[in-house]
Amino acid sequence: FFFGIPKIPCRRSGMSSSCNIAAQPRRQHLRRTGASTGLLVCAAAIAAIAVASSLGGGGAAGELVIDGLAFPQSLRTAGATQQLMGGGTRYKYGAVKVYAVGVYLDSGGVATLKRSGKRGQALFDAVSGSRTAKTLLLRFHRSVGGKAVVDALRDALKGVSKPLVERFEAALKAVLGESVARGAQLYLTCKADSLYVSDAAAPGQTVGGKGLCLALFGVYLGKQPVSQAVKDGFEAGFAALAA
Repeated sequence: FFFGIPKIPCRRSGMSSSCNIAAQPRRQHLRRTGASTGLLVCAAAIAAIAVASSLGGGGAAGELVIDGLAFPQSLRTAGATQQLMGGGTRYKYGAVKVYAVGVYLDSGGVATLKRSGKRGQALFDAVSGSRTAKTLLLRFHRSVGGKAVVDALRDALKGVSKPLVERFEAALKAVLGESVARGAQLYLTCKADSLYVSDAAAPGQTVGGKGLCLALFGVYLGKQPVSQAVKDGFEAGFAALAA
């Protein structure tokens, strides 16, 4: 339903761009609102340049806009404050926007990755395998059936045992219900071997099991991501931060 959709080229005919937002000229897309302090100021400013808004106008205070949907510059879940690193849009049939994804990392994870000097797929694999807190925040462009979302995410997981996949599926069903409204949000937060699934910044369902978080982040950061725009957006944000 959602996965296996090819990436389409950028379009700019009076509409928001429909490609990897972070790969385009950064000065055209900067939308930073609100203020933070310390490390979060630096990370938020750099991530804002890389994430960028693909629409005119910014979000509310403390938010960045990814293809028309507002994302918090930082969030706190699983006991850790995490910073938005980048993101992009997931399409159906290469044309219809389904949801946008923001990728968040905590400061400890960012520092470790910077010290490692890894780039390219080695960087993505390190993020997916990291045991520090990290989050995939999905915000939906359109209403969809809850079952369709569950089935798509379940089917995209690779190398996860059947019992663990079934627990993940049950957690998603409990949080999403029968339908997912336009503008709804889904938080998928990993820390060590635990996954927290919720529709707000607080955990709603917890699924523990080795390999689940690795596989889930691999859906977006793996060698064959379901959305290249998400992967490219994260890479641009991290590169800017590490520069």
